[in-house]
Amino acid sequence: MSSISVVIPVYNRIETLKDAIESILLQTKKPSEILVIDDGSFFDISYYLKNYLSFIKIIKLKNNQGVSFARNIGILESNGDFIAFLDSDDIFLPKKLELQIDFMQSNNIHISHTNEFWYKKDKWVNQNNNSKKYGGYIFTNVLDKCRVSPSSLIVKRDVFNKVGLFDEALKVCEDYDIMLRMSLFYNIGYLDKKLIIKRAITNNSLSASIQYIESIRLNILKNFYKKNIYNINKDN
Repeated sequence: MSSISVVIPVYNRIETLKDAIESILLQTKKPSEILVIDDGSFFDISYYLKNYLSFIKIIKLKNNQGVSFARNIGILESNGDFIAFLDSDDIFLPKKLELQIDFMQSNNIHISHTNEFWYKKDKWVNQNNNSKKYGGYIFTNVLDKCRVSPSSLIVKRDVFNKVGLFDEALKVCEDYDIMLRMSLFYNIGYLDKKLIIKRAITNNSLSASIQYIESIRLNILKNFYKKNIYNINKDN
């Protein structure tokens, strides 16, 4: 039976982190491990997670390195056949892992994502048409934006051997960068069920504070094209 590791990067958060961990513990399909990557928080996160220490593994980083570095540490330190990601302010709904892994194994899919609910500050938010999600060979569908929430993503471990890890030089748009690489080589499964709650409890989102995020995406796309022009021409 395939095993699942769940990787949670966190920086200076506790209450939403507890919610995230609880949502994993309530899964109908239990993961083999939950790795909390403390990305150099100012305080001792383990002190506030005493009730969860028997269920999770905390990896404390000395300095704040960014979400890409933290996720990469989680990937490298995990042992599951599949790796699921959960941001520290998001929540899995109870059947998320069960339904998504069954979907992937039934269809021989190495990468998949799901639909989601959006909760911003104190209210539920409707998704707009610009956030439409896709499945299949979706490379051309993710050129404008990522369209895959990291918290909905499950990846078979050997995928990273082919596409590489998250780009640690990127402070934002790291999900866009890695989905370009994944979608160039793989069929991306899409389970059209709302299996996570994507939350923005405060206004401290890093990507929301970046003024020129579109130019960052453009630079990522240009660098991606330079590195992968042979593969793009071959696949087309």
